Amino acid sequence: MQLRVAVQLAAGLVYPRRCPFCDRVLGWMPDCPDCAAELAKLRRAVPRLPATEHILRDVTGAAAVWRYDGCVRQAILRFKNGGRACYGETLGAEMARAVFGCNYDIKRGIITFNGVPPLARFDLVVPVPSSERGRGYEPPELLAGPLARALGIPLEKRALRKTRVTHTQKGLSAAERLQNLRGAFCVRNAQRIEGRRILLVDDVITTGATISTCAAALMQAGALEVFAVAAAHTEL
Repeated sequence: MQLRVAVQLAAGLVYPRRCPFCDRVLGWMPDCPDCAAELAKLRRAVPRLPATEHILRDVTGAAAVWRYDGCVRQAILRFKNGGRACYGETLGAEMARAVFGCNYDIKRGIITFNGVPPLARFDLVVPVPSSERGRGYEPPELLAGPLARALGIPLEKRALRKTRVTHTQKGLSAAERLQNLRGAFCVRNAQRIEGRRILLVDDVITTGATISTCAAALMQAGALEVFAVAAAHTEL
């Protein structure tokens, strides 16, 4: 813990903290005043996604903080494709606060969760494997880290792996996305999953095909239940 804080302090001096949503340098400011109004409009009043909005197979439910639009969309694109791996800490902390009520403070650019972690009904946090390997980091894994710390439960970074290359999901219908991903994920160590309640983490829920396919693999490995959470979702 102390080493992580020291590293974050040093990084904050060399690379000042930025707002994920507009890329403005924040320094020691906790929040960006320029993005507050738009974020309020994009934030879901109720994080839990209705089953009628997405494919939610093999999951007990799913939740997302924002609609995938405007400054939220730009933040996630910077995070995933613009080399802004550091944004995962802020986005993950917001997921923990919005979905599970985990409060946090930002002092000198460092996020610290305060209070006792809520009683978590999950045993493991599992990120969805990234479909792109060239970026050098896994966006869902970086979102999952703050969630695991906030809830006080272990993070199983490599529980899932992708078994084959799949075609791009862009332009495909929900049914075509499911077919494209069928059997594309498997569990590395079923003993770590069997009998566990899993919190599955992704950056964006589009149709729900990816989380449903990952959840199917986890359930086949013996998971008791799977609940999915993402930073944002696409309205269909």
